[in-house]
Amino acid sequence: MRKSATWIALSFALLLVAGCQTTAPANECDGWSRLSPSAETRSFIVANDMPFAQEVTAHIRHGQNRGCWR
Repeated sequence: MRKSATWIALSFALLLVAGCQTTAPANECDGWSRLSPSAETRSFIVANDMPFAQEVTAHIRHGQNRGCWR
């Protein structure tokens, strides 16, 4: 009984792992999207959190340089 329970558990574990695989080709732009805050939000961030504004700018430039967006 224990032996069959072990095999059943192992089978389920293998099925779970197999379900996590992807067949889509990886792209360095996967997971990236352009940040486009409104003019009001940009003004607020620049006035109140310049380091974050610089990070957003770096994010946008990085995506442009990689060809993720224009």
